Amino acid sequence: MTTYASARGDVAVLVVAAGLGLRLGPGAPKALRSVGGEPLVVHAVRRASAARSVGAVVVAAPPADVALVTDLVGHCATVVPGGATRQASVAAALAAVPDGYDIVLVHDAARALAPAD
Repeated sequence: MTTYASARGDVAVLVVAAGLGLRLGPGAPKALRSVGGEPLVVHAVRRASAARSVGAVVVAAPPADVALVTDLVGHCATVVPGGATRQASVAAALAAVPDGYDIVLVHDAARALAPAD
């Protein structure tokens, strides 16, 4: 196992949450579906924010739900409208990453329960 010293704040995480989740069936977009009483996107942002090396989190939200997602996670993430494709959503979120982040990770909001470590 390789270990390295990392000061808090050198990594930006893009949480891609703009998909409709059509395979899940009718209802809200997948990232807004509740698990344990909270939307998946809340779980994803909370866990990403808890990682010691993460200094910025940017969420690509469904364009029609930007205000809702901002209300849910805006205190600990920047929220931008996602695009029509995953690639467009990642590009929109990447454009909102503040200067100074050389390491950027892309995380799918549907994998919301990944441990912070």
